Amino acid sequence: MIILNHPKIPSPKFKKLSSINRIKTSVEIPLIKFDFELLNFCKENKIEVAVEIYSLEEAVFSNALEASYLFCSLPLAKKVQRVANRYLFDSKVIAITQEIEEAIKWGIDGVFLPAGEE
Repeated sequence: MIILNHPKIPSPKFKKLSSINRIKTSVEIPLIKFDFELLNFCKENKIEVAVEIYSLEEAVFSNALEASYLFCSLPLAKKVQRVANRYLFDSKVIAITQEIEEAIKWGIDGVFLPAGEE
């Protein structure tokens, strides 16, 4: 299981970005809201990207556009993970939650601890 934003476990750094210019200069992995233009830019320029998603459709499109991570709520992550397993997504489903045991129970790829909880 991937554990992100834990103070004692090294992990990639993410930065919320919303423009191509900011993505071009970022040293962190861009974390964007779902946007076809930004996703296509990242894909074409081979930039690793995380996408904040709010639906199964956004998950499928983000995976098709080669997003590395799909950040979402735990309830949505449960649904997205089933689809990801069925269609062999390359993107990793990341639940934004402190409920690590619940994410484990549902087989979610990973968690992002919102406040860096231990």
